[in-house]
Amino acid sequence: MVLKKCILALEDGKVFEGFSCGADTESTGEIVFNTAVFGYQEIVTDPATAKQLICFAHPHVGDCGFNNQDFQSGAIQATGLFFKEYSKRYSNWRAEGSMQDQIVKDNVVAMEGFDTRALIKHIRENGTQKAIVSTKDFDVESLKSKLAKVVANDKQDLVKTVTCKEKYSLNENGKKQKIAIIDYGCPKSFIDTFTSQDYKVTVFPATATADEILKECPQGIFLSSGPGYAANSSYAIDTVKQIIQKCPDMPVFAIGFGSQVLALANGAKVVKHKIGHRGANYPVRDINTNKIAITSQNNGYYTDKNSIEQNENLQVTHINLYDGTVAGFANKKGNNFAVEFYPSLDSDETGYLFKNFFDMVEKNA
Repeated sequence: MVLKKCILALEDGKVFEGFSCGADTESTGEIVFNTAVFGYQEIVTDPATAKQLICFAHPHVGDCGFNNQDFQSGAIQATGLFFKEYSKRYSNWRAEGSMQDQIVKDNVVAMEGFDTRALIKHIRENGTQKAIVSTKDFDVESLKSKLAKVVANDKQDLVKTVTCKEKYSLNENGKKQKIAIIDYGCPKSFIDTFTSQDYKVTVFPATATADEILKECPQGIFLSSGPGYAANSSYAIDTVKQIIQKCPDMPVFAIGFGSQVLALANGAKVVKHKIGHRGANYPVRDINTNKIAITSQNNGYYTDKNSIEQNENLQVTHINLYDGTVAGFANKKGNNFAVEFYPSLDSDETGYLFKNFFDMVEKNA
């Protein structure tokens, strides 16, 4: 078997060569790394990874294959994937196909057979940056020329590429209250969390106005995760700002990108991480209880702590123990709150966040 060459070129001139294990094509994006050792299907299909070139720190990826239940969207959202070694054989009782089959189907570039440790170390030292990966063009100068014309992720409004096109409703006959989800790139698992608890759910596109959302009379609003820098999505910030002004008692729960939107809507400042938080082992401390949770994260931005402390309406609620950055905040009333990580209702460590939101929704009925 002849292995096809693949090449990765970074904005700062660093080049890596390996072998293709995906589609025969070329793509660009922001080069990042993820430290998780499981859940790769959920990671690469999460809309928050749009326009990301993801290098996995775990040396073997693909062991468990893909199944139809764990997709967080309809396809792989990352524009490139990098492995030390892609597992040619998969084995899992839930598997319905290989990861490679899905990669090729979704026309995604994937590269293996190179030193991923060196790439990750380079990113850690030099930060995330634009990059281009190709199985067609191996001329480094040509790749650099193409990359120079690419707009960086933090200069783009990526949300419009992943949000739903129009509003839709789920579980309309549910016995509990109605929750509005503003879809900035909402993973399927979060939508399932609300419907599984028998809440009526209406999902709105990111471009929906405050009046369009409030017209549906929700008893709570969920601001989803998503890709990119929220400052580039001014329409989303304006909508949330108006909701807060018109309905100051409305429960609002924000995650990931949604936390950026909530912060900016309240006048706080959002800052870009040098390398981002992407993985399943980030320790976060809840300031109110002093309890530690090991969290899953996929974000490249965080809310500036000083801007929260100087804001008379906001307070820090969670701190990331790796670097001391803000991992969560809330308004002083406590009915608007946000976390940078991905909580799970089934988790003993983070499930309370959803339960607190549900309590607020019931009281707001």
